Order: sequence, then C-alpha cells, then structure tokens
Amino acid sequence: MRSLAERARAGGEWTLRAAVIALLAWSLVIALRGEDNGGTEQATSSGLRAMLARWSTVVTPAKVHVTLDHPPSAQERDWLGALSAARTAVEWSGPSLLPIAVAFEPRADPARGADVSVAAPAGTGVVLRDTIGVLDSATAQAAGLRAYIPKPRRTVDAVAGPVVARAAPRDSLVLGRLLVIGRAGWETKFVTAALEERGWEVDAHVIVSPKSDVRQGRIDAIDTARYSAVLALDTTAARYGEQIARYVRSGGGLVLWAPAARTRALAPLAPGGVGLIMEDEGRPPSDSAPREVLEVVPITPLAPDAIALEHRGVEPTLAARRVGPGRVIQTGYLNSWRWRMAGGDDAPDLHRDWIAGLVARVAYTGRVALPSPPTDPAPLAALIAKLGPRANAAMGSTGYDPAMIAWWVFAILCSALMIEWASRRVRGVK
Repeated sequence: MRSLAERARAGGEWTLRAAVIALLAWSLVIALRGEDNGGTEQATSSGLRAMLARWSTVVTPAKVHVTLDHPPSAQERDWLGALSAARTAVEWSGPSLLPIAVAFEPRADPARGADVSVAAPAGTGVVLRDTIGVLDSATAQAAGLRAYIPKPRRTVDAVAGPVVARAAPRDSLVLGRLLVIGRAGWETKFVTAALEERGWEVDAHVIVSPKSDVRQGRIDAIDTARYSAVLALDTTAARYGEQIARYVRSGGGLVLWAPAARTRALAPLAPGGVGLIMEDEGRPPSDSAPREVLEVVPITPLAPDAIALEHRGVEPTLAARRVGPGRVIQTGYLNSWRWRMAGGDDAPDLHRDWIAGLVARVAYTGRVALPSPPTDPAPLAALIAKLGPRANAAMGSTGYDPAMIAWWVFAILCSALMIEWASRRVRGVK
C-alpha cells in the first residue's frame, strides 16, 4: 500500500498533467479565434509602421491607441482607417499636433508667381519651405498668413511644430488681355506702363479731350473671351459702364479707382462708396510705407459683403467684393504714380508689383490641369476625417501583450512537464 506522501506526489503529478492539458486547450482556442480577449494595444509615431503590420498579421486587437508626435503619413493614416473599418476601434492622441492647412494658388500674373495661404492658430510660428530649402518664416495672425512666391517649385511645405502641410500647383493659368480706361494723365500713363512692363498685353482707351482720344489695341466687346480684367481709372469709363457690368457679372475682373466708382453704371459694382479726399502733403513716399503719403479717397461706407484690404487710420483705402462670379477691387489711391516717380530706388519695381497684385486678385483666367505630386494640405483635418477626433492621451493599462502571454504559457508548459517527469523518475515510475 502506497504511503500518504506517494499518494500526494501522484496527485500533484495528475494536477500538473491537467494544467498542461488545460493550457494546451486554451492555446488552441486562442489560435483558432485568431484574436486576443479585447485588451487595448498602444503604439507611438516611431513604432507605428511595425505595429500596423503586427495588428494586420499577428493579432486582431479589439482596440488600439496611437500616441502621435507628428501626423502619420498618408499610407499609415489609410492603414489605420482600414483597421477601423475591420472592427478594430482606433483612437489617437497628440497634444502637440496643430490644426494647419496650406493652399497653393498660381497668381494671375505674367511673372508666373504663386500665392501661398496658410491657416493656423493665431500666434503660431510657421516656416515655408520648398524642395530646395526654407523660403520664409512668419507668425500667423487671426486670419492666418499669406505669402507670395515669385518662383515656386514642385511643392511647398508649411511647417508648424511637428506638423507639415504640403501643397502643389494643380493647374496653370491662361491669361487674357487687360483693358485700361482713363483720362490722359500721370496715373493712366504709369499704370499702363507698369502692366506692360510686367508682361501684360494691354488695350487702352485714353481720353485726351472731349473731342480727342487715343486707342491702343482693338477694343470691341468687353467679355471674358478677350479680357482678364478691366481697369477703370475715372469717370471716362462711364461710356463702357453697361458692358463692364455685364462683363463682371459673367465672371470678369474689375479694378476701380475712386472717380470711376462714382459713375452710375459702376457704383453698384463697387465695394464701397467714395468719401472725402485726403490730400497728400507733398512728402516723398518712404520705402517702408509708401502709400501712407499718397492722395486717397476713403472707401466709405463699405458694402455689406465687401472686405477692407488696407486702411489709413480707421478708413478703408482698398477693398474687394464679389459680384456674382466676378471680382472687384476698389482703390482709393488717386496718384500712385507719385510713388513710382518720387520714391526710393526700388519704387518702380514695388509700384509695378502692387499694380500687378491688384490685377491678380480679380483677373479672370482659363486653367490647364497639371500633373501633381502627392500632397497633404491639411494633415490634422485629414486624420480627424479618417479616424474621428483625438482621444484623451492617458489610456491607462494596455491589458496584455499576446506575444508575451504566449512566451509565459510556453514557459509554464515546459516547467509543468519537467516537474511532472522529474517527480515520476524520483518515484521510479516511467
């Protein structure tokens, strides 16, 4: 008859065998199910790609949480979206990720530059760079920031902290001609000269006297098939008023000087009224604020749908509005030619840039699509659209790692088998 110790040893051996069988059965069930028991797995930006491969091939977690130091690449973002569509709850956090967006728009200008607009929280430092290097840096205001790039390359990045938004040109502009209408004088002369020097093809109707005028180019119907913009410098544009109104309402662009905004046909198109003139005092224009000393007529009152682009004190001096599909800019400056003639060494170039900028904001253009490289103009917005809003950064315990559990199960199985085998050998049982 076996002793009590032998019976206890034999019972322990059967217990070990039962534990081994139970662990093997549990492992088989887990393997057949192909998933864990619902624990949350976590990843960071640095290890995200490896974890995505793991979640797609090794385990199918019920929930994952990704802590992001920077926005994921477009491929990683789509991969996370695919996991979410496959019934894995995907959450993300990243307190340092800023909501920024960048837009790249070719400028309607024979110089072929581009305007880059960046939306970012006020006070955010933004760095613009292209494929060569840094272009400029600035601090975003309440309305974001805007920059002109004279020679844009294939892509432009806006960088704010760890977030990089990328844009690229998607089309090229087809420019028409310009039509300048005004009395013979310094303003008409130098506005026309600035545009021609910029590379625009200009038609002009210059009124010398009630019985004498000068025409440059063939001026027939004013329509978008021929003209990208019309520049009306004074009341002589009234004879074309009805044509210009139809042209703008069909999508054309119009730059109005204050005297032209008084005419009956053009006043309904103007961004605002015409205030009392602020005469200049004869001071030479400075390099830092050249338009501050020019003669100006405030644009007041503003139309309800108009936007003031420049002010002198509290009075708007440059304003814009849309009229149907057309765009109109009204300038209150009456003698911008004095900037060109009496300013510093760079004044002619700066005056030319300013006049060209007014035209570029309203010009009607055709567009030709260009092949575009991959872009990501609003990384955080795209991430939210794909995965939903960010979750709390603190997620608590991660549950368990199935790979680690597998190693522990293997170790326990081996230990149980070795102990059971050793016990039987000590007792002399095979």
